[in-house]
Parts: sequence; C-alpha cells; structure tokens
Amino acid sequence: MPKLVIQQKTGLKPSEAFTKVKAVLNNDSDLKRLDPSYTCKFDEDKMTGVAHGKLFKANMQVRAGSNGSEVELHIDLPLTLALFKGMVESTLKKKLEDSLA
Repeated sequence: MPKLVIQQKTGLKPSEAFTKVKAVLNNDSDLKRLDPSYTCKFDEDKMTGVAHGKLFKANMQVRAGSNGSEVELHIDLPLTLALFKGMVESTLKKKLEDSLA
C-alpha cells in the first residue's frame, strides 16, 4: 500500500492551524470528489484527526513548532491509486498551503 507523508509549517498557533486543516478535510469539494465516502473524526484536545474512506486512510496531527505550528498528514492509498500518488500529494499540499497561508 503506497504511503504519503505531507508536512507543512505555518506561523499560525497550533489551535488555529488545527481548525483550518479540520475545515479543509471536512468540507473540501475536491477531496470529496476523490472519495465521496470518506468521513473524518477529530480529537480537539490532542489536535489529531483521522479521515477514512473506501479509497484511502489518513491521519493528521498538528504540533507546536519553533515559530508557530507544524501539520503532518500520513496517507495510506490502495494499490489501485498508486499511479495517482503524485496527483494526490500535490493536491493535498496545495490545499494545506492555501488554508494555512
């Protein structure tokens, strides 16, 4: 199973970054098109989340960084999406950059 790790640093406070990433994972129409069946569960206290669908599983964590916070996504893709790994990675990176800017 192909795996992706996406990391993004931001100057936002960890709680702000968590709220923004949570909104993207819950509401983004492009991500819903990739797998309409996925659902998200979040732990506000630990600033973590899990998104799970038929086509992927993703774990998210926000941690305090040196000048703000760091967001880390771990995504497991099925072999059927291995050819689209680059597209999935670039889409998620852009979504994170846009939401955390």
